[in-house]
Parts: sequence; C-alpha cells; structure tokens
Amino acid sequence: MISEGLQTSLLLGTTPLLLPDPLDKLARKLLARRRGHTTIGTSADSPWLFSGAFAGQPLSSYHLGTRLKRLGIYSRPGRTSALMGLSTQLPAAVLTELLGISPETATAWTLTGGNWARYAAELQDRPHPRLQ
Repeated sequence: MISEGLQTSLLLGTTPLLLPDPLDKLARKLLARRRGHTTIGTSADSPWLFSGAFAGQPLSSYHLGTRLKRLGIYSRPGRTSALMGLSTQLPAAVLTELLGISPETATAWTLTGGNWARYAAELQDRPHPRLQ
C-alpha cells in the first residue's frame, strides 16, 4: 500500500490502484494495526498488508478466503458478476487467452453473458453458501 498525502493506493502487481474514500481510510487503519498471521507483535517491516505465517510472506489466498467467509463475505458472486460483464464485451477467443479458460467455458459465458434474466434464473437455482 502506498500512502502519499491524502491519496492511498494499493499496489496489485505493477499497477497501483487508487483507493476511494472511505476505503482509503479503512486501509490506512488496517495497515497501522496489522499483525502477522501467527507472529507476535507488529508486522511493521513486512511489505504485505496481510502478512502470513512466515516472515516476509503474504497470507495465503486460502486463509484470506477463510477469514472473509467467517465475516460473511463471499468472493464468488463478485467474481461471477465481473466475468459475466467481461463476457458481454469480449469474444470467447479473447476470454480464453486473457483468462486462461477453456474455449468451451468462454463460449458458454458469451452465450449466457448477455442474457441477465437467464443468468439470474440460474443463480437462483444454485446452492448458496451457509453463513458460519
């Protein structure tokens, strides 16, 4: 995370993402009081916002997902919405190469991507994750 004056950015790969208000304030608070996964004390010398169990390593995606699920935050609906949005804008061949998915999956997305009524009906029939 990069904090310059009143602007806060999150570095994802090589591209910084400017965090809007109030998300920037929440990220700054989290950075100020972060702790490692199993470490004692602060993680001030770690470059990671979510430090893992080993020094200098980030929290694994599995453990981050587990923590978010305990809070009732599920990534799949947002991911699915983003992928469906992409499927309305890009041809299947581009989705295949861009996301590394099979041509069959990309074709299925582009066929259902523009039909939100059908997608909503399919979503209704899917099992929903239990809140823990």
